[in-house]
Amino acid sequence: MPPTAVEHALTEAKWRGDWDGYIRVLLQADTFVYVFKERAHAKGRAAPWLPFRTSDGREHIAVHTRGELLARRPDLVAQQISLPVPPYEWWGEETAGLLINPGTPSEAYFPDARNTRRHWKALKKQVPQRGHDDDALITKNTGSLHGPLAHGLACGSHLAVHNQVFWNDLGDVYNDYHQDVESLRESWGVTDRANWLQQLTHLLNGQNSPPQPEFALMVRRAIARSGPGAHSDPQLWRQVATDRLRERGAGQEDIAEVQSLIGQIVRYEARFRADGLLPPDGYVTSALGYDYGRAVNFARWGLGARFTEEPEAAQAVTTAGELCRERYTSWEEFSAGYILGRVLRFDEEAFGHAYGSALSPHRILTTDPGSPWRNITFGLHAPGTL
Repeated sequence: MPPTAVEHALTEAKWRGDWDGYIRVLLQADTFVYVFKERAHAKGRAAPWLPFRTSDGREHIAVHTRGELLARRPDLVAQQISLPVPPYEWWGEETAGLLINPGTPSEAYFPDARNTRRHWKALKKQVPQRGHDDDALITKNTGSLHGPLAHGLACGSHLAVHNQVFWNDLGDVYNDYHQDVESLRESWGVTDRANWLQQLTHLLNGQNSPPQPEFALMVRRAIARSGPGAHSDPQLWRQVATDRLRERGAGQEDIAEVQSLIGQIVRYEARFRADGLLPPDGYVTSALGYDYGRAVNFARWGLGARFTEEPEAAQAVTTAGELCRERYTSWEEFSAGYILGRVLRFDEEAFGHAYGSALSPHRILTTDPGSPWRNITFGLHAPGTL
């Protein structure tokens, strides 16, 4: 079975002898070369690739599609490469060609690729290119599809869809090594294993996001247990929240903050209902799904950045999935909680990128027949499609 639709299309074009068609597929795909890890650190994205030497002694660039990345090695890391290869990335006078996915059914050899770059560029103009915000559900056929690990990975699929990466892979990279390292450094301030592990622990404990939203939602959950429709009264919600805060010795500033937050939640939920994130009478039960969903991707970034190994990352992903099942009863309920946690943190009721970049994946994940949310029962052991 080809790992993805990309390798399937490459293999079919190869069997037909349609090499321009093969190149067109390749030019739309994510493509990678391997570099030595220490040189990747030293020279960033300009680090020389690891050459592939043929029997005649000539060196070629070995290019891998995302579905055919090599098994993890401590000394090598994957780096994305743009095709056709820019002139400044051809190292050495003897380097002439490209070898695509060596040793696989989709393997192809272009010995004169260095001198046919103009033709490749002409073909590239004929194929649609994915935009940065073109969300896409991408499944690895040979990845995790069933069971607790797949369930956990599916809890991280908002970001996987938005970032256009496999939702169900626990492989060597999320984007590529350089981008995984950079994402952790720039967005999280994480530059080593100790920092990574600390942040992962905060996420799995639901401690990365501010505590006020979960407090407010906890109050409403208690109100909801008092009788049908009780949760829909904002004034009652505000009053009970105020009473609880005063019992804890909170000051007026803290009370005012939660009062304002309740208003925000009410307005967001109204928009959620209008956009189909919630049913007409639905409400968000917990916002901790945002930390848990990010924990899945954070574990994957840490794996790609070489701050952890696969067993530890897999355990973190599985734990995140278990925590989601403890808080929610369905994919839709989890998704609403994830999105509320995200927008309360970053959107400020602008309904901008922070909202749209989560709403679009939600719609894809709840409607696409190949979505994990349509094929993995949220409770795992409940009746349903597995």
